[in-house]
Amino acid sequence: MSDIQFKYFYGNESELFTFYRIPKELITNPRFKNLSNDAKLLYGLMLDRMALSAKNHWFDKNNRVYIYFSVVDVMEQLNIGRNKAIKLFKELDNESGIGLIEKKQQGQGKPAMIHVKSFVIEEDKEFSKEFEKQTSKSLEHKPQEVSEANPNNTKENNTNGVIKSNHIDVDTMDMENTIRNQLGIDALINDDPEDSELYEGIYELVVETMSRNDKTIVIASCRYPIELVKRKLQKLNMFHVQYVVECMSKNSTKVRNIKKYMLASLFNAPTTIKSYYQSQVNHDMVAGI
Repeated sequence: MSDIQFKYFYGNESELFTFYRIPKELITNPRFKNLSNDAKLLYGLMLDRMALSAKNHWFDKNNRVYIYFSVVDVMEQLNIGRNKAIKLFKELDNESGIGLIEKKQQGQGKPAMIHVKSFVIEEDKEFSKEFEKQTSKSLEHKPQEVSEANPNNTKENNTNGVIKSNHIDVDTMDMENTIRNQLGIDALINDDPEDSELYEGIYELVVETMSRNDKTIVIASCRYPIELVKRKLQKLNMFHVQYVVECMSKNSTKVRNIKKYMLASLFNAPTTIKSYYQSQVNHDMVAGI
């Protein structure tokens, strides 16, 4: 039995946390039964990355969205070794695996572009269309009052007779909401309301940086390509935000430009967080804590 005593959820508390989206189709459709659960999780992480790529207009010449997701990224996010990370890529790719991703090498030391493909299979789409057609046809023969009680969820008629779509595509949610969920801002504020302004400031800084169209940006006196900076910021989660806030609280040196200092801390967080906490553990062990 675990020594950790986890708390219960009360009310809507579960909605305060951020979640990666694993398509239900990957779990229930027999077509994907041979795909490992870790590969399904990796696909969910890549879908999450797609939202930011689309918002930043990362499209190839054929207007297809692409992402950057390296073996190192997989190792860090899933806490696995290199061989396991490579194996998961192979399970998903179009050469040796199921074909849910397609990698395109760019050469010259550049990371591979990855196209994340739709998990919806064409023949399944045709079945859905046929089912929708049959359902719509059956509604035509229902009494008026029944038809009004069963409106089409994706369309509505206005006074001019123009049909508008009410359907919201999750994969194209706006960048601000995606970043806010990725950083776990609402959950952090709920746990630590005294630092709410600081968390909001971090969120706004990340949104501002991800929205920039400059080719380069200066961080800690060094100039970096903006795309590199954005890729680093895409790795951030709520634990990185907590880490940056903790470092700021322990910093005794006067900071002249808090915005630049904060951006540099966020930029370096994915690289330095592990060594920071490891040094704390080593210190506690030496001190006998």
